[in-house]
Amino acid sequence: MTHRKNRSCFRTQIMYSIGLLLFTGALLAGCAAAPQPSIDVYMEPVAERFNAQIDPETGAATVVKKGVAVTIKPLDEVELFELTEDPKANPYLIVEKNGAVEPIYTVFEIVVHNRENRRVVFDDTAVLMDADGVQYANLPSDYFDSLYDNVNLGHSNPWGGVYPYAHTVYPSYYGYYQSYVDAEALEWGRVVIEDSIFESGKLFSGAKRGGFLIFDQLERSATDLRIVVPGVRIVHSNGKEDQLEFKIDFKQVLP
Repeated sequence: MTHRKNRSCFRTQIMYSIGLLLFTGALLAGCAAAPQPSIDVYMEPVAERFNAQIDPETGAATVVKKGVAVTIKPLDEVELFELTEDPKANPYLIVEKNGAVEPIYTVFEIVVHNRENRRVVFDDTAVLMDADGVQYANLPSDYFDSLYDNVNLGHSNPWGGVYPYAHTVYPSYYGYYQSYVDAEALEWGRVVIEDSIFESGKLFSGAKRGGFLIFDQLERSATDLRIVVPGVRIVHSNGKEDQLEFKIDFKQVLP
């Protein structure tokens, strides 16, 4: 099963889940249980490869090349849940009626730090590979713009034929305390994505920039992982560039 074949299906499933979160008019506001995020599956960095420096407190891994440091930290379910005060506005999670919290994506935080060079430029792209050779490109901001634009607030029945995701088989998740079409929560979800997603940029000496690398949710069987950040370049005063590639390995730990 390849990532390319599954991207269309994954996108349709996510659109369907957003629709279900928004159109749960039959539920009463007081019936849903409080969210109960928990860490069932977590990731830890592998220190032995690529000279990664591990922070034992945060689980972040840092690789340094030619005065440029790239730090990547996996975000677990609890950390993602704490990003928003209102669970309805959290674009990274789904809260079921019984309070169970389910992640929608696999998310890492990345920080690029130009420690000593005149100028460093970097792209917003990264690749996640598992031990079977399956590759996942991180989801760009354009993907989420299109995804949210396709949620039609003008209709009240997510199971009707007017929705492109209406006939997808997907669990019937319900938003926490959501009993109406909550356009405001949807818009806040977009804001969270826009504020947190990793974007390309330029760094002068001493500067750093961070953001989230967002990938399709991984299968539980994908235990050995590697993130490749290929688009980091040192720009010298003569206009020449040094192309850098950063690799950091992680293990997905199951219960």
